[in-house]
Amino acid sequence: MNWRKLFPVGDILPAGERQELEKLEQGTAELRKWADKIEAEWPKDSADRNERLRAMAEVFAGHPTPELYAKLTALAGFPSQPANSWFARERVLGAIHEQVQRLMEPERPIVRRVLARAQDAAERELAKQEKTEQAAAAAEGFVYSPSGRVLALQERVLALRNAVAAHYPGNEGAIQHPGGWRLRLAEWL
Repeated sequence: MNWRKLFPVGDILPAGERQELEKLEQGTAELRKWADKIEAEWPKDSADRNERLRAMAEVFAGHPTPELYAKLTALAGFPSQPANSWFARERVLGAIHEQVQRLMEPERPIVRRVLARAQDAAERELAKQEKTEQAAAAAEGFVYSPSGRVLALQERVLALRNAVAAHYPGNEGAIQHPGGWRLRLAEWL
């Protein structure tokens, strides 16, 4: 079913709320850039560290530069125990991701408002469709049985109810984050 056609995007996710979400996301851009840099440059484990050292050493041997030497030195001295190199990487990335989540906390009520609007629209459409089909069944004298459209709308309403009620880590007791606003509101972007 084409939900975008049934429920206009501007009614569900107004431009003002989208701009507010984008502004929140821009506030974390620098932290996200650093996280990407750490994920790209810091070794994941001892095998990754050894492979990076080998590759960088070959490049350095072919064309030694002070910048490459500094990178090679940092990588060579990364952890004293190569098997535990991921501890430092995950500790730093964890702190960055926690700060990003803290800065993005104002997205929660906005996302819930948008999803609640979508849920209300879906419930109204479901009620309208059921009423139309029940009236047609009564007029033609047969027992009402929901159509595929009604079943799809019922499924959609349930999914939206669950999305509105999704918990976030922290004070709501969730273990896993339900996803960022772009993921959760993808169909209205």
